Amino acid sequence: MREAARLKVLLVESGTSVGGTERVVWELATRLPASRFDVHVWLSPVGALDEFAAALTQAGLTVDRVAEVDRRLDWKGMLGTWSRLRKLKPDLLHIHHVWPAADRYLSMLARAAGVPHLVITEHITGESHSLGQRALKRDELRRADAVTAVTGAIVETLVRDYGIERARVRVVANGADLPDEAGEAPVARRWRERYLATPLKPLWVIAGRLEEQKGHDLLFEALSRLVKNGLDFTLVVAGEGSRKSWLEQQALSLGLQPRVQFVGQVGDVGSLLAAADAVLLPSRWEGLPLVLLEAMARARPVVATAVGGVSDVLEDGVTGTLVPAGDVEALAEALTNLQRKSERAWRMGREGAQLVHERYRWQVVAENFESVYDEVMGLATVTPESPEPAPGGSR
Repeated sequence: MREAARLKVLLVESGTSVGGTERVVWELATRLPASRFDVHVWLSPVGALDEFAAALTQAGLTVDRVAEVDRRLDWKGMLGTWSRLRKLKPDLLHIHHVWPAADRYLSMLARAAGVPHLVITEHITGESHSLGQRALKRDELRRADAVTAVTGAIVETLVRDYGIERARVRVVANGADLPDEAGEAPVARRWRERYLATPLKPLWVIAGRLEEQKGHDLLFEALSRLVKNGLDFTLVVAGEGSRKSWLEQQALSLGLQPRVQFVGQVGDVGSLLAAADAVLLPSRWEGLPLVLLEAMARARPVVATAVGGVSDVLEDGVTGTLVPAGDVEALAEALTNLQRKSERAWRMGREGAQLVHERYRWQVVAENFESVYDEVMGLATVTPESPEPAPGGSR
């Protein structure tokens, strides 16, 4: 291990809005031990990330705004990125990918600039890439010294669609903060009072970007069936996105007002989750959504679709309720049982909390990535085998 100088690590994420991947970058950047690592972060120059970039800077990180090179003929962009890498001279580049593809040429430019070590983390999968995109990603993965994925489902996608050897991929799951129950309780109580939540009128929460992926429209269809059957509830929809106006109109047309309340972006999501009688995740596809782990950490009952890493974490009937993606009828039935069998739901919530406390914490995530860095740089005394994801968990 080098004693004289810290290892310079460059974390890159080129998303255009703040979401789960940015949260992972934040946790990793702020938790890697400063005694060992000199951490730099590259983010997209889009305005939506200004506040996130400022927070990283305030936390003592060096942040640069670098546009993604996504076209082969963007010679100016390629030269600029190559020059930045040559000047920075990182010991290790860690690229964080979201769907469908980001920084398509960054790994190639990094190798050309002499960056000695490359780690790639895949956060999410969706529909299949085009042949051209698939070829670019296959080449990129082959350049990496290590590949990690947040779920076992993503590993299977990389093996099936891109021909990567399963043994080359380590699962490093996302994490959650353990809740500050005393600090969240007053705000949680105000949420419940605001919507007059009771055992007969539960408060349900869906928190995430208002985009097709998250399945709000499917949830609204399922809820309309509950209304027809005489069940009462309040659903708080937290988040912003391109489908907000469309979803508001859908809720109105299905007769869900005032039961469905759009509250926009919520700064203190933890308190909202703590207020909920259940947290709902009807996504069409996912990686490993942070809101799932944060809800489980607070012992909230969860109803979710069995997509991506959700089924790595949730065991149906034990730590939560899983339904098939896109199945409105199954979702409506699960929500009905959630209300009519509340004691069973809360029991599953408590089991979920225990699982998160044992396996899914941010400090563990940072330590796992530190282990990956040591392995690729030859600093580990022992290189562990890459384990198969265990049922009910993804470590």
